[in-house]
Amino acid sequence: MKKRLVLVLFGLVSVIASSQNKKQHIIELLSNKTETSENVDFYISEVIDNRIYKDNIGIAQKGIFNKKVLSNFKNPFQDEILNYIHTIFPVDSLKKPLILRINQLLISEKTGAFKETGKAIISLDILTKKDNDTYYLEGSFSAYREKNSADVTGKHNDRIRAVLKDCLMQFERSLIYGEKPEPRVISLSTSLKPAILNEQVKEGFFTTFLELYNNTPFVDSLIKFKANRNRPDKLFLEERSHKRALYYAFSNGKSVYINASNYSGEKHFVKTERVKDFLLFNDTFVHTEQASEMSLAFGVLGLMASNSNSHVMLDIYSGQFHIIDANKMKVLLIKDYPKLYEDYNKDRNNIKLMKDILEQVFINEDSEKLRTIFKF
Repeated sequence: MKKRLVLVLFGLVSVIASSQNKKQHIIELLSNKTETSENVDFYISEVIDNRIYKDNIGIAQKGIFNKKVLSNFKNPFQDEILNYIHTIFPVDSLKKPLILRINQLLISEKTGAFKETGKAIISLDILTKKDNDTYYLEGSFSAYREKNSADVTGKHNDRIRAVLKDCLMQFERSLIYGEKPEPRVISLSTSLKPAILNEQVKEGFFTTFLELYNNTPFVDSLIKFKANRNRPDKLFLEERSHKRALYYAFSNGKSVYINASNYSGEKHFVKTERVKDFLLFNDTFVHTEQASEMSLAFGVLGLMASNSNSHVMLDIYSGQFHIIDANKMKVLLIKDYPKLYEDYNKDRNNIKLMKDILEQVFINEDSEKLRTIFKF
């Protein structure tokens, strides 16, 4: 009887938890009744959603137990952003139209002993478009807002408004003080096959995955990396300014280094290893779905417990990151490659071993099979 009662109670808790997990914190940027329009010589004509993960904009905490839930806008991402921006930068056909390409927009909350901290982070590019459908990058900007209070959940909309406005006013100041760099041509289209699969990767920084795909980096001589003999697989910036930390990737002409800020709060670039159509690396990585599940189920401690190094593959065709965990390796190897599976189990966190194993698998298997097994 007791056993049956425990099972029933467990089932009820699971159902309740499942139903609560599906609830999202909805954020609206309108109506905007506190900000007035800015006197600038431009307006925003379009918003491009260039985020890696598009299913949410971060995690908020709800209720007296600070239950973590995913957050999202009430309206489609581009519409929510554009409608707000038009309230402070009104459309005017006599002014210059600009395009926003948003690479990252995230909110978060952290609960301390006596206060909560709400954060918002954004990274975006400002583009212009010519008559022949040629796009020019006018500048890349980022902003960060943090606020402490007893309850920060209700003010996420204010912080998102603030970081959006901060970036656009940074652009305005660069125009006023003559600090804006020369526009450079970029491509928003992609070839059928990524350029970096056909040619040697070029040296420089890649603003987004699209530039990496097309092998079109740019050189920024102001950015320097620290020497770090103890961490040869990582590059650390000498100047940890927020903007520079948000470039998507860097190449020294031989290897590609992915910026950890794409998938975590870390400020370093991690070295990747090319494995056919993928870039393989090993780093502290929590996938968006895992992060939401962990945080919803176990709170902050769950995320901390899962915050360990993992093998990750970046699909060069799609730009998607995928964790290669022990279960996936078992499915891949145990039947057809038992010796490789035995080798993998001897040192699971060894990236050189992982690369060797995958390269041997690729002798007999194509990329599509791996995408299926790893759910790419």
